[in-house]
Amino acid sequence: MTKRQLIIHSLLLVIFTTIVFVSIANYSSTKEYVQTSVKRETTELVSSFANESNRYSYERIVELELIADYLPKVLQDEKELVLYLNKQNKKMPFFAGLSFIQKDGSVLTADGYEFHVKQEESFKKALRGEVAFSETFNLHQDPNQKVTAISLPVYENNKIVGVLSGVVNMADVIGAMTEESRLPGSVFLLNKAEVVFSSAEKSIKDLVPDYMKMVDSTDANKIGSFEIDKNDAHFLAYAHTWNDFIILVDSSVNPDRAQLNEARWQNGFIIFITFAVVIAIALYVRHLENQKRNMMKRDLLTGLANGVQMEDDFHETIKEQETSPFAMYFVSIDSFNEWKERIGYQLSDQIIFAFSKKIRHVVGKSPLYRVGEEEFLIIHYADSRREHERFASRIINAMEYPVHMGGEAPIWLTVSIGICPSDIGKDMDTMLLKASYVNDEARKKGGNQIIYMDAELARVVEQNRLIHKELEHALEREEFYLVYQPIYEIASDSIVSFETLMRWKSPILGEVYPSDFIPLVEENNQIIPIGRWLIRKVALQINAWQKEGYENFTVTLNVSVKQLEDPEFINDVRKILRETKVATSKLIFEMTESVIAQNIDDSANVLSTLNSLGIKTALDDFGTGYSSLSILRMLPFQYIKIDRAFVWEMESDGGMSKSILKGVLKIANDLQLETIVEGVETDSQLEQVKQMGAKRIQGYYISKPVDPVSAINRLGVFECY
Repeated sequence: MTKRQLIIHSLLLVIFTTIVFVSIANYSSTKEYVQTSVKRETTELVSSFANESNRYSYERIVELELIADYLPKVLQDEKELVLYLNKQNKKMPFFAGLSFIQKDGSVLTADGYEFHVKQEESFKKALRGEVAFSETFNLHQDPNQKVTAISLPVYENNKIVGVLSGVVNMADVIGAMTEESRLPGSVFLLNKAEVVFSSAEKSIKDLVPDYMKMVDSTDANKIGSFEIDKNDAHFLAYAHTWNDFIILVDSSVNPDRAQLNEARWQNGFIIFITFAVVIAIALYVRHLENQKRNMMKRDLLTGLANGVQMEDDFHETIKEQETSPFAMYFVSIDSFNEWKERIGYQLSDQIIFAFSKKIRHVVGKSPLYRVGEEEFLIIHYADSRREHERFASRIINAMEYPVHMGGEAPIWLTVSIGICPSDIGKDMDTMLLKASYVNDEARKKGGNQIIYMDAELARVVEQNRLIHKELEHALEREEFYLVYQPIYEIASDSIVSFETLMRWKSPILGEVYPSDFIPLVEENNQIIPIGRWLIRKVALQINAWQKEGYENFTVTLNVSVKQLEDPEFINDVRKILRETKVATSKLIFEMTESVIAQNIDDSANVLSTLNSLGIKTALDDFGTGYSSLSILRMLPFQYIKIDRAFVWEMESDGGMSKSILKGVLKIANDLQLETIVEGVETDSQLEQVKQMGAKRIQGYYISKPVDPVSAINRLGVFECY
């Protein structure tokens, strides 16, 4: 086995061991996260239900006390007493029934029934001046209802003359709470040993056979939890309520527990695949090594060392000189593909050859490699960043002289150079990755640039790598969520609309800024499925708000250029509208001028189709492009959102932005277009745009983006943020 093979096999072993370790650590981390998350959610849920139950009981007692204070005025007239109890019972739908109990135990109900008291213990406590809760019993008027009675004394002239009893169905109360919640667990309500409510399909005994032993041991603590099976994140949380009920929450239906099985399967699968890949690579490397002994390690066109030689040199020569600081230079010819299309392949090869001679003369004895069609690598030793940049400048300066190719006209070339020093990453792959990254950044800035990879830029590269990695599965993991920024209408002095904004909270990266991930989803076409998800999510949110009774509002959402270019965009929109049955009059699709300007004809067709579906459209960031006025004339928009830059610069550019803003608003109003001015952050800005004729306002002064509940609670009102 050659040294190279030994190194590769060792690296494969390290990679496999690392992946196994990481997989085990990942599973352990997932397991710990799920256990902690499920236990916390289960405990929080039982605490929430207990608090709500206690609050509910206290409110009912207060209501009964108010009724009891009035009862002495009608006690002498039984008919009037029944009438009063019946009237109060209708006002208070929380009670299944109200009744007055004489000291001899005869019961008179709000609907006129008379019978002898059955809950003797709570009745006697009330006669002693206590507020008492009974055990559950079948309601006299409706035996199908299991209820509990809240009893308290009725005083007349400081003497107890009877007992007022309010009957409540705690199972209905807990049931109503479960309907309003997304439960990460099964909820059970116990009175003594009896289960009076269950949100689960299975009985508590099927889920936790020994639950009564656990319940019996909880008397000393008002709230707590038991570990049924910690490895499987199965917990049972309990809480004693003020009225002697016990609420249990079982975590067996918590959706987070599914992550454990997924993590076991995924990490086991990763280890298996890694093992198979490592074995395959080891066998393939052995085969390649036999071939590589006879392969040329020089680039045929330029005569320079190629990537294979660079790898050998890096591992066998350069790494032996670890005490000497060096850097990897990634050099590329700017706009080479354009040159190739213009002059053809043969002349472009001549350019590469001439360039290689020029750069070889500049770098001297420093190792030089051709690693791509127009890409070269240089290894150069120097003690400081300044020396590295000075060396790179010599390459830039050498391009001041044109490349001559026989009878052809001379060609002036420029290059982009990315530099990665050895203290940032001493292994070849890391240095190559980072040198390539800064070279790309130099190209993006127009070329003829030198960018040096420092520690801060290396951190950014690593962060971008992590974002790229986590972003691939963010949608399927449901890590995206939506917030809504209220839009204020001047005419009604109220909030009438909301702009939808997407946010990403990654379990690995935490909250990621939209500016860090939105461009990436645009680049890798993830915006197509994410856009579909966003439209569907907004449609469902509109439906939810309407079910809650809210009507007078619209919701705007942004549509990207990739979505407009997608031939299935309109079909996707139609499908979502059919499935959600959302009121299309509530939807406004926003598009920026840069998106529209790329293809006016196609954009016009899309906008017209959306309008025909009942969806209004808005031109976003109006005023930032060069063709805004013509776009207004050519495309069917109903709204114009004026870019925030005009508002921000109203008082800092000598009134220029203010004049332009005033003119834009007048044009929009003359065209009978609704205007939305973005970026309002102060009271002064709000007053100024009002006076200019703005119709709707958006900005932090009105409100920051908020969650759906906070947003809809602001509908129809306006209080500055």
